[in-house]
Amino acid sequence: MENTAPQLDLFTRLEIAIEERNEAAEAFDVFKQDAVMAHAPAAGADPAVTSEDAADAAAGEVDDFNAEVNALLQGATDAELAGAYEQSGGEVGHPVAEALLGEIKRREGRA
Repeated sequence: MENTAPQLDLFTRLEIAIEERNEAAEAFDVFKQDAVMAHAPAAGADPAVTSEDAADAAAGEVDDFNAEVNALLQGATDAELAGAYEQSGGEVGHPVAEALLGEIKRREGRA
């Protein structure tokens, strides 16, 4: 069966990836804080998953989502970047607008 669902546009895909990256970064901070405050397990007791393990997993997710954002930006055409930036409203501080503008400037600098 053929997938007939419409493809998400660049703006929406970036928005999702950046939000997921931010959530993973927040989780990393929480788990890292828990790991610092956690008591050592009793002798002979070995916890299945520690806050340190969870922090490491969250950090890996941040890296994965950063790679996804970079791949989306680098794989987009100049026209897609410009269209997505226009869709963002170019709002200063908006993470998608900032990422798009950074990629546009990077490409202009290498031309």
